[in-house]
Amino acid sequence: MTTLPTGEQLTAAILRDHWKPTRDRLVREDSENDLRVRIHRACAALRQGERAESDGTAEGQDASIVFRWVALNALYGDWDWDAGMPARDRQSLDRFTSEVTRVDTEKRIRQTLEAHAEDARALLESPFLIERFWRDGEWDQIRPRRGRARTFNEELRDERTGAALHRILMVLYFLRCQIVHGGATMGSSVNRVTVDPAARLLRALSGQIIAVSMNQGLEMGWGELCYPPVPGDALS
Repeated sequence: MTTLPTGEQLTAAILRDHWKPTRDRLVREDSENDLRVRIHRACAALRQGERAESDGTAEGQDASIVFRWVALNALYGDWDWDAGMPARDRQSLDRFTSEVTRVDTEKRIRQTLEAHAEDARALLESPFLIERFWRDGEWDQIRPRRGRARTFNEELRDERTGAALHRILMVLYFLRCQIVHGGATMGSSVNRVTVDPAARLLRALSGQIIAVSMNQGLEMGWGELCYPPVPGDALS
């Protein structure tokens, strides 16, 4: 298996080439089908994110954030058998971030977060990505929450990478919800102050998280795969 660079953007093509030897072995052994599906879906969504942003437009950048989040969702998504539907995102993310950082012996995620610390700070200090702001809109009440960036830096310093990753993913998730649910105009110039740093950070982070899942996925505790592939004759 080839060695992938750390802390920087990894394209879908690079990741697929890296994964192919492991994938082919697992196919021959007829094992780890769920992991193979997760990786396949993640890389497919990552590729769509690259295509979306390749036109250089603000709309493409917004779409890229959504697709790159889909790539992450393909990895962390977990099926809730009791509810008969996917588990709540925050619950699944909490489990996934703990697992993916636990096995990340190369410290890919930590290095990526450190390399994009300024973008992370911009997102964590933005009042527009805080739920409380939209409930009351009073900056004086929001100001104390700016300590999130300080806490994030302390978590990285103390090598609590799982906590730092979860913190920044929650902010990115808030922005993703704004875009997906029509709470922001696609390509709007108004929200570039949050979209620009989010796009840069997610561009590097999504690929590195996929890389960890490829390299150490067999050591991770995965939940149940959501919507597994169904053979074509299953309903015949």
